[in-house]
Amino acid sequence: VQQVAKGYQKAEGEALAALVVVLQQHLGSPKLSQQSRQRLVLALSAIAVHLCTTLWPRAMPDVLTLAEAQPQCGWCVVLAIPEQLSSVVHTYMKTDRRTEAFLKGSTALVAAAMRLEPLGDEETVTGTLSDSAFSLALQSLTQWTKVLGMQPLQHDGFAGHMAALLKGPVGSSEPVLELLIEVLQSSPGAFAVYADGQQPQLAQKQVPASGLEGLLAAVIGAMGGLLPGIQQMAENPSACLDEADAARLTRWARVASTLVEAYTQILWVESGAADVIISFLGACFLVHPHIAQCVFELWAVLKDANRDEKL
Repeated sequence: VQQVAKGYQKAEGEALAALVVVLQQHLGSPKLSQQSRQRLVLALSAIAVHLCTTLWPRAMPDVLTLAEAQPQCGWCVVLAIPEQLSSVVHTYMKTDRRTEAFLKGSTALVAAAMRLEPLGDEETVTGTLSDSAFSLALQSLTQWTKVLGMQPLQHDGFAGHMAALLKGPVGSSEPVLELLIEVLQSSPGAFAVYADGQQPQLAQKQVPASGLEGLLAAVIGAMGGLLPGIQQMAENPSACLDEADAARLTRWARVASTLVEAYTQILWVESGAADVIISFLGACFLVHPHIAQCVFELWAVLKDANRDEKL
């Protein structure tokens, strides 16, 4: 199937379409090993990419239906679609007709992802059937945003959903924070040219201002809640983070760095938020050296803002 999808071998579209039902039937077999099931998932995603504009126009609805019945298999198919597209699209990805066909199902995709509940701390991220459906769904949204140009913030309730996740037990987990960083970087309000110390002017097709502002407020609030504990660790030179805590700290530092880079006006428009971000990065740097790269990026942004007489 991969060889056909990439054009190395030829096969009739009808033959590939007939394989869809067969693959879905085999995915439900309890006798399959996880490795074999993973191969079938990849084959199904390759067929979806190959036929989504011809013989299988309902590829996305059908895959989401599969995700209802077999959550991990279905979400693994969704997660694999951006990679499969990347391997066969040799022009600008975000304007390819197959990308546009898949993005027509983005509303249903985001809604399905928001219905899933985390089962634990969700720290393990492999991108395979070993992950929970919740983790796979968030990984899917991250890749669809990064590769296909999907805008999750344009969908009703998504900003509030992310804000709620940040306040819960999975707020520092990899799938949640990686999605948050990608969403913040890809928002139409990100990287807007600042002028006269005002809020950036959002592009056309903008996300609702209240949604973006609410999400930014939730991020700042979460960082403010974490700050006292990090400052306490910074005051104790003998404190030593384990690998998992260091990874969480690094992820949050990247979130703070993303805020500074993508929403630079926050440094002079919102003094309270600026105090939290700067204090957060400083305390993180004292606790763990992995934060150095984020601090370097902060200095670069501050230098440019100072040159433009914004500070």
